[in-house]
Formats: sequence, C-alpha cells, structure tokens
Amino acid sequence: MIELEYFFDGENGAVEVYQLIQFGAGEPWRIVLDGELLGSLEKLQGTWRQLSGDELRTELFNGLICHINNQYFNSLPEQICSRWPNLVEKVVLKSDEAYLVICKEGISFKSFERIFSRFVPGLLKDEWVVKFQVFNHDFSDDFLLEASPLVDKRETFGWEEVNR
Repeated sequence: MIELEYFFDGENGAVEVYQLIQFGAGEPWRIVLDGELLGSLEKLQGTWRQLSGDELRTELFNGLICHINNQYFNSLPEQICSRWPNLVEKVVLKSDEAYLVICKEGISFKSFERIFSRFVPGLLKDEWVVKFQVFNHDFSDDFLLEASPLVDKRETFGWEEVNR
C-alpha cells in the first residue's frame, strides 16, 4: 500500500489535506478528505482519468496527478533499467518500499548480485528501507536485498568539537 498526502489551497485560503491511497501496484488511487472517500483516479495508457466520485475541480485534479507523478518510486524502476540495460530485463513496482527485479538471460547472476547490492543504495532517495526481490531470467535463482539510502556524512547537526 502507498499513502501520500497532498496539501491543496482550498476556498477562503483554507488548506485541505488530501490522502491518496493505492492498495496495490496497478490499482486505482483513492482520494480521501477528512476520512471521506471522494473518488478514485487511474492512469491508463499514459492518461489520467477520474474513475468515480463527483468531478474534481481541474486545478485539484491536475495537482493530485502531478503529485503522484512526481513521487520518486515512479522513476526508480526506469533508473535501475537504464543503469544496467544489459543486465536488467524488467523492474516491477510492488509498493513504495518493494520492487521485483528480473534479470536478462546469459548474465552472471552472482556477479550482478554483488554489483546491485553495492550500488543500488546510491540510487535511493526515500528515507526508508526498500526491499528488492531479484530473480534471474528463468526464476530459478533469486536474492533479497533490503537497501537503505546512503546518507551523506557531511550532513551533521549539532556542535562540532573544537580543540584549541
């Protein structure tokens, strides 16, 4: 399940906080405001449309779909495929914290495991652990990688000790 919050400047300057919930990959996004289901959105063949509920204002509709499209989990599969085009056949988004990776035929799967495990944390931008279930081309071998994003050690807070 993926849950996003979208802040929208509503009427009279009041900020409305919409929840966007997707229960499974490929399912429609539910739009919730103050605990009430307003409708659902779906992207089919590259085009967003509202599936249910009262018609949303154009500004709100465009803001919601822009917010969903701008989420990092949408671009990570493409980044992985472009990073290893000769090794990765497909990356499937299961949720914002779980992906399936399917490798191409004829590669050294054990070598790819070492490479992938070492470099994929550098691609992560979210603050949580992401699980990658990686399979060889015929699903006869696999490994699970739980990766945390790399943190720049230069970003420290607090006082630094000064020796005089």
